[in-house]
Amino acid sequence: MKKLEDKIICECGDKSVKQAIEIFCSSSLPYKKAKKLVTQCNHAACCRGPLMRLFEMVKSGEIDYEEIDLLIEQIDTKKCDIKN
Repeated sequence: MKKLEDKIICECGDKSVKQAIEIFCSSSLPYKKAKKLVTQCNHAACCRGPLMRLFEMVKSGEIDYEEIDLLIEQIDTKKCDIKN
């Protein structure tokens, strides 16, 4: 099983949870702009749940990888603009 921090948080941007955390930590941008650094998603809502929650966790300083994993599993991949 993949480590939770190595899971892809959004298939569109192909960034892992760990990479998203690093980007959110190094940015002082608000969520909407910071999200664009993590993913090149054309659909505004496909990975919104896990990314927004992760952003909030990073800002609070406490990350619950199991909650993020659950949110990733709930993503509706039909909404994602996956590049093949």
